[in-house]
Amino acid sequence: MNKPPVVLLPCDRPATLGIARSLGRRGITVYGVDSDRWAMGMRSRYLRPCLLPRSMDSEGGRLKFLLDFAKGLPQKAVLFPLSDDAVIMCSRHRDELSRSYFFVMPDHETVAGLLTKDGLHRTATSCGVPAPQAFFPETESEVEALAPGLPYPVILKPLFSPEWLNPEIVSMFRDDPLSGPPKVVLCGRPEELISNFRRVAAFGSKTMIQEVIPGEDSCLRYICFYLDRDSRPLAVFAGRKLRVLPVGFGSASFVRSYKDPELEDVALRLLRGTVYQGLGGIEFKKDPRDGRFKLIEFNVRFGMWDALGVRCGVDIPRAAYRDALGLPVKPCRDFRENVAWIDLQRDIRAFLIYRRRGLIDLKSWLKSLRGEHEGSAYAFDDMKPAIASAVKLLERPWSNLKRHLR
Repeated sequence: MNKPPVVLLPCDRPATLGIARSLGRRGITVYGVDSDRWAMGMRSRYLRPCLLPRSMDSEGGRLKFLLDFAKGLPQKAVLFPLSDDAVIMCSRHRDELSRSYFFVMPDHETVAGLLTKDGLHRTATSCGVPAPQAFFPETESEVEALAPGLPYPVILKPLFSPEWLNPEIVSMFRDDPLSGPPKVVLCGRPEELISNFRRVAAFGSKTMIQEVIPGEDSCLRYICFYLDRDSRPLAVFAGRKLRVLPVGFGSASFVRSYKDPELEDVALRLLRGTVYQGLGGIEFKKDPRDGRFKLIEFNVRFGMWDALGVRCGVDIPRAAYRDALGLPVKPCRDFRENVAWIDLQRDIRAFLIYRRRGLIDLKSWLKSLRGEHEGSAYAFDDMKPAIASAVKLLERPWSNLKRHLR
């Protein structure tokens, strides 16, 4: 039997490489769709790049491209949307896409609810899962009324993360020319909160205010999974975030695989409550005040370091691929602990900030890099993505400068 191909969208992130390498090494043809020919995934030997014309880089354009592309394939492919925008597009147009592609995801109401911060907070409450205090003001006057009584520091964050990809918002809150888009804004005083709310509201962005769970970044835990159409967990893997960028509220730069039955229990409680299906990942932070895991974020897709599970014994991409095709999958929730994942260029920048704050020294950082690890872009048998990633990093300050001058 021929192995049906796979289509990934977009290709600018480590998650693309994780799926392409897992399935490509098994002889499965993997296509990648992106408007940037230099996106890291587009350079992988395990992926056949399909350039999306810039004129079609919109929801309608991507949908048309995928439907037209499917007509040229020898058989129906398995589709993996790998960004929030791509997930929303696939969910919204699932009836059209399901005629050309195999994919598994929850119903649209669940997808939309989990991808928005207010929807996620409501879901956590209904499922009995602990979460930080959150407030959802819609106007500046509401923020002014709330501000004096909040437990500072607090964070301001978008209800839907892609809204803060707006170049003006990125330039307002970017830490440095090499940094990626901001995820949150830390506010230590009422005046700071009101000012920052006013700045993002000018661009129509809807935001939430959330309490900051105390504790170091090493209190962050992440569990990723694949659940079948009957919401049974076929693959479960977890890691402990040890360093993140931006420090305090960013995505991981250094992770170690980690088991915790309590973490798995609270995650599965949320998944059962939402009757979840497909790929996903949940971030929690262990609150030192009461020892409970508090819900931070939910990804309705494959995450940036979820492929570490492949090295540790839980091949989530393979489980997702086989189940989408209706093939048998042996459930796997056992894996090796203490294996590291690292995004080296980001972790170097994170280390410099942690060291400046007195949280780590050079000897400790170097010691943490020893032992078995998985790179975010680097692989001995697939070098080009790491080179492309380095080139993109060097181009970022120049692109930011040109945008600022314009």
